[in-house]
Amino acid sequence: METTSFADYRPQSAQVADSDQAGWGTVPRLSPSPLPRTEDAEFPEDLSVVSTRQLRVLCNQSYRLLDRDFPPMEAVHHYELLVEEIERREAQAEVRSAPVRTRSGFRDNSLFARFELFSDGTMVGHVKYEMRGSHAVLIQAVVDPRFDAVDVEPALIRQVLLNAHKRRIAVVPYCPRVREFLTEFPQYRALLPVDQRKRLEATLRAADDD
Repeated sequence: METTSFADYRPQSAQVADSDQAGWGTVPRLSPSPLPRTEDAEFPEDLSVVSTRQLRVLCNQSYRLLDRDFPPMEAVHHYELLVEEIERREAQAEVRSAPVRTRSGFRDNSLFARFELFSDGTMVGHVKYEMRGSHAVLIQAVVDPRFDAVDVEPALIRQVLLNAHKRRIAVVPYCPRVREFLTEFPQYRALLPVDQRKRLEATLRAADDD
């Protein structure tokens, strides 16, 4: 029961600066890119008539405006309106699909910034993240203590990596649990951005040399 979020449409062209010098605890720094100007287009008066695709484009533009040193005063208000409309549509879609939707699945809960795994209608685990430009920094993997972490955690992290790769979201495996998973299952390292994969492998080689 995967849902999409406005994070899907974040620009993928941003490059990570000084990636070789950054450690696991360092949030990627992005090179500056041209930002849209508020005078380039007028904000729609009625968001209900705007397509979902265009809503996400506008949401991405508003988000980039908020990263400026002096964002326009109306940028925050516009961003909140766009997010609210996108979430309203997602909620409606879930209600419409409820009769045929299975009670087990995986989703990106953008409201709480976490990837969630469900079984029989119960959330068995989640991975908290923070968006930094086009990167999702995976912060912490949490498994409900009522469930066996040995079974749930690998399934959860696998879904996070596959989902992010499919949606072209670059992940940063800051979470130790995620790095342990990538150590045990090296085939999933291919789902990481090249710079993150190289950093992980260099860390593992250094650990083996000690």
